[in-house]
Order: sequence, then C-alpha cells, then structure tokens
Amino acid sequence: MRSFSLRNRLALAGTLVLVIALGAVGLALNAANERGAVSSLQARMESYVYLVLAAMEVDGNGRLRMEAEFADPRLNQPSSGVYVQVQGRADRWTSPSSLGLQWPDRNDVTPGQGVFTEPARGIDFFSYIYGVGWQLSDDSIEPFTVLVLVDESEIRQQTSAFRLGLWRALGAAGVILALAQLMIFFFGFRPLRQVAGDVARVESGQSERLTGHYPRELEPLARNVNRLLETEKSNQDRIRNALDSLAHSLKTPLAVIQAGLPLHGGKSEVSMQNAVDEIRHLIGTRLQRAGTSTRRTMAEPVEVAPQLQRVIESLQKVYSHKMIEVTCTLEPCTVFYGEKRDLLELLGNLLDNAFKYGKSKVRITGGAVDPDATRPGLWLRIEDDGPGIEKTQVSLLLQRGARGDERVEGHGLGLAIVAELADAYAGELGIGHSEWGGARIDIRFPAS
Repeated sequence: MRSFSLRNRLALAGTLVLVIALGAVGLALNAANERGAVSSLQARMESYVYLVLAAMEVDGNGRLRMEAEFADPRLNQPSSGVYVQVQGRADRWTSPSSLGLQWPDRNDVTPGQGVFTEPARGIDFFSYIYGVGWQLSDDSIEPFTVLVLVDESEIRQQTSAFRLGLWRALGAAGVILALAQLMIFFFGFRPLRQVAGDVARVESGQSERLTGHYPRELEPLARNVNRLLETEKSNQDRIRNALDSLAHSLKTPLAVIQAGLPLHGGKSEVSMQNAVDEIRHLIGTRLQRAGTSTRRTMAEPVEVAPQLQRVIESLQKVYSHKMIEVTCTLEPCTVFYGEKRDLLELLGNLLDNAFKYGKSKVRITGGAVDPDATRPGLWLRIEDDGPGIEKTQVSLLLQRGARGDERVEGHGLGLAIVAELADAYAGELGIGHSEWGGARIDIRFPAS
C-alpha cells in the first residue's frame, strides 16, 4: 500500500483545518445572531408594554378601559403571534390577537419590575411580564401586570433564514479557499515534481545528472546529488583501473615463477606449482568479486537482446559441430540495469554451460520484473536437453572449481561466477530440470 504523498498530506491537513475553522466561525456567528435576535425581541416586547400602557385608562373604581385601535396592527389581528394581557385585581383585558389563546399561568411582579422568559418545555412563547402601579384619583395605587407573549416561531424563522444564508456563504468561501489552497500546493510543489522527474530519468538511465533549474532552496540538493553521482562514477572508474593494473602487474611475476619452477623446484616442484595455481586462482577470484562490487547504483540500462545475440553467435561458432538449435523469446524492451560486462559474463557462463552439456536444444526466455517500476528488474531462464543437474550437486556446483562432469573440459567456474553476480545485484539463482530433462537455470534481479 502506497503512503500518502507530501502534497496530499498537506492538502488533507489544510482541508481539515479549513473545515474546522469555518465550522467554528459558523457556530459562533449563528449563536451570536440568535442572542442578538432574542435581545432585539426583548426590547420589542418592552415597547409593546409601553404601547399598551399608552392606550390604557383606569377609572376611579379601578376599571380598565382600552382604546379600540393600536399603532401596531398585529395586536388586532387574531393569531398574529403577538399577544398582550393586562390583569388587575378585579379586571382583565386581552388583545384581539389572542382570540382563542390558552394563556399560561403567570407570576405577579412588583410595580416597575420586568421579567423576560424564553420558551421552555411545554411553552412555545417568549414572555415578558411587567408590573404597573396605577395611581387613582384618591391617591391610592391600583396594581396591574402587563403580560406580552410572542410566538417562538418568529425568532426561529428569522434565525433559520440567517443560518441557511450563513452556511451557504461559508460553504462557498470554503470551496474557494480549498481551490486556492490546491493551486498553491500545485505551484508550490511543482519544483519538487521536477526534481522527482529528473531523478527518475537518472534512475532509468536517460540522464547522468540533474540538469533542471530549481528554486534556491533546492539548488543545494541538486548540486549534492550531482556530486554524489560524479563521485560514484569516478570511484568506479578508479577502482576498475586499479584492479586492471593489479591484474596486469601480477601476471608477469607469476609467469616468471611458474616458468622457473622446473629449474629450481626440485622435489618441491609439484607442491610449489600447486601453490602458484592456488595464488592465481585466489587473485582471479578476488579480482572478479571486487570487480562486480563496483557496479554503479544509477547504471544506465543495457538492452539484453543485442548482448544475448552476440553471445549466441559466438557460441554457435565454438560448438558448431553440435548443431545446437537455439530458441530465444524475450519480452519487448527487456533491459538490465547494471554493467554491460557483468551481463555479458552472466550470459556467457550460462549459455556456455547450456551449449556444452546440451545435446541439441537450448531455450532462452526472459522479461522484466515489475515493469511499472522506474528501474524494472530482469528475469532469465535458460534450459537445455542435456543430462541435467541433480539436487545433491547444486551446492557443490556453486563452488569455484567444482565441475559436474569431469569428462567435459572446463574450470568449474561458470555457475560460481553467475552466483556471485546474482549476489552482487541482490538477485536470486535457481537450478532445476527443464521439460526435456536437462538443466534449467533461473535468475531473477529485483526492481530497484
């Protein structure tokens, strides 16, 4: 499972922060609007009290009398949502709008005191009750209470309309900000995508270094990567030249020693000759192993088909007397990410064994491992119709100098070299039987 890219992580985190921030702003604005609407309603309900008091008359006996019309027509319209009641000790008046209304129980308040109550369970009205002391002609005080009710739907409709508009506006703002954020990420990460593309071209062998123009922050990265690639290539060339020089330098002294052994060896000639052969073998082994260990990490791809054809043509000339029938089937664009000489040595040793031990048929198949990767791997299968390799011989044949058939000429190094090359490239080597009963060699290099 592939992990989220850095851009996707930032986009997801930015979107979550944006949603949380806009949600918090929306909730805060909605709450502030509701409190503002309720406070405005309370002030309006107080104005209804003063409106009713202005139209109220009390005679000397404490009897109420109200004007027929009010400045606010809602008090005269039944079920308008605004209702007023004036209650005295012996008299009560209700506005025409409260026709058929079931008035809730009320608590008396002292004159000059006002109590505002919001809707509660079982009560669907905002209420405001205000105490009044009316002075009669005999200077006595007659108490009255004015109760104003407003249907809660009035506030709910107002706040619902505001909430709908608010969330629509915040949603549109969120979409605009999210798109702006994605554009910022797109252009902000564009240099990184360019670096990734250039690195991919280096990995695939299409380029030897990073050549793009990058922002100031990425210039040190590109410069250091190029230095690393150049250093690796330089070290590889230097090690290879040193190994070649060492091999050339050792050839002459060993040849002189070997030539002089019959003259000066005496009885110890055989043992000394064996020691020289062992030294020659060790030098060849170590030089070969050191040579394979200098492969480049970002080696250019080598097409397998031309190198394979080159090896087959050479072996057909060497083993022309056997008339070997060769069948080669490779997937299109099969390549090897490594040193060309390593591929040639690999193919040469495997095919030499197949031609050497096969009777009349050799078959080669191959293709890419994980072809969608930047640097695909390689698998090869080489089969022959020879005597085959028994399981008990596999571990022995992978050792240098071991031979499966002493009657066939050779040094017993072929499979050992192939195993060392496979190990150098983190590959796998498998040995089995072909459908003809001969040997089947499978080698697989993973994608990198």
